[in-house]
Amino acid sequence: MNPSGEPDGVERALTGLRRVVVPVAAGLLLLLAIAVGDAAETAAARAAGTTRVSATVLGTTAGPGPVDVGWTDGRGVVRTATVTVGGRVAPGRTVGLWIGPDGVPAAPEHPTEVRTAGILRSATVLGVGGAGLVAVYAAAGVAGRARAAGRLDREWRAVEARWRELPRG
Repeated sequence: MNPSGEPDGVERALTGLRRVVVPVAAGLLLLLAIAVGDAAETAAARAAGTTRVSATVLGTTAGPGPVDVGWTDGRGVVRTATVTVGGRVAPGRTVGLWIGPDGVPAAPEHPTEVRTAGILRSATVLGVGGAGLVAVYAAAGVAGRARAAGRLDREWRAVEARWRELPRG
């Protein structure tokens, strides 16, 4: 703090960085990692000959089992199929669906490789971005401590100069 008791601009900026910028950046980093992982999964599946589409549930099921879904293919034709879902679904819900080269629902040939590609890409983004975020936060802390130390040093020099001016007695 400076002698008036008010925080200076650098202290306000560092406080804003800690309280607002870092959490927002961390949230955006997480969203970016999810998007990049999804894109990596899609690219790996496409390389294997399958495409992911969003299908709308047309029927209802009380638990895991078959349900009718509909989607629009790449040519704009509305298609329907019966697929197995992992839980309870209601009409109108959107589910992800893999479509083979023949336009019929089909899992990717190597689903583990597809999932692994997405996970690795997401982890890379989180690792690199997280390290960058930590570096920025640490640099801001170092800058704040250096500024505080400099201010304290100036204040002590001013006090020392006054002490030297006092009469000795």
